Amino acid sequence: MILGDFSACIIVDGQELPEYDVVVSSTPTENRITCWIASEEGKKFGVRIKVLAMQSSSVCSTVSVDGVQCRNRILALGWVDMMEYTCLSDNYVSRDFMFSHIELTDDDSMLDDQTANDIGQIVSKFRLGNHRVTKDVVKLRMGSDHTLRVRGGKVHERSKKACSHRVAFGEEVLVQRRPVPSCKFVPDNSPSTVFAFKYTRLDILQAMGVAPPTSNIQIAAKTEHSDETEVMNGPSESSPSNDVKPLARIRELEVTSRFGGVFPSCSFFSCRWSSSAYVNK
Repeated sequence: MILGDFSACIIVDGQELPEYDVVVSSTPTENRITCWIASEEGKKFGVRIKVLAMQSSSVCSTVSVDGVQCRNRILALGWVDMMEYTCLSDNYVSRDFMFSHIELTDDDSMLDDQTANDIGQIVSKFRLGNHRVTKDVVKLRMGSDHTLRVRGGKVHERSKKACSHRVAFGEEVLVQRRPVPSCKFVPDNSPSTVFAFKYTRLDILQAMGVAPPTSNIQIAAKTEHSDETEVMNGPSESSPSNDVKPLARIRELEVTSRFGGVFPSCSFFSCRWSSSAYVNK
């Protein structure tokens, strides 16, 4: 999806997921674009963001998955490029994003769990403003006693009727990050730009009328492939027109005519073959 000078999409296996039912809304403080995507249990995913045009100030990019906020990334003045968020991380470990089965319960004590409200949504947000370095670069020390815990648990069945998946995080992997300065970002008064991706299984999206039936998707993909490989812009000057019979057929007619032959009617068919920034990772 593209909104203003920014874009964002969800990638799985290196490919952008199709987006359905795209809706744009605006308020004095926020420009938002929302869509549905089809999630698949067990699949790792990432959030690919782009700054499409040079900005007059710094950009703060944030991503949250099911309400869990990832590390902010401050893009310095003049940064125009692409980057991807593929994991939850701190200075020591990282855990990959992946779609997972959601566990539902009928325990009414879980109805008041406000953290469930954000499950089923991936959000990318851009804010304009200024940043300044607050601390010098500090060399990070690696250790084996660091863990990156995320609260999980069951969700009440009445709070997530259309939600069959949630975001889980993969096994912890030790990372060695380059030393980076600590920065403070101060947003200006311009509206933020928000991309919201709601996700669930494809068959649920189809039942909701949000995504087309699978047969239609397959036909569309096949037609697109056929157009790409078989359709030409038009015949060249050396190509015979639809009014010219194939040479072999003309010779056959000439030979038979000399001997007074009688021919059955024939039909002829024609076919047209067819980048500098402060980035905390």
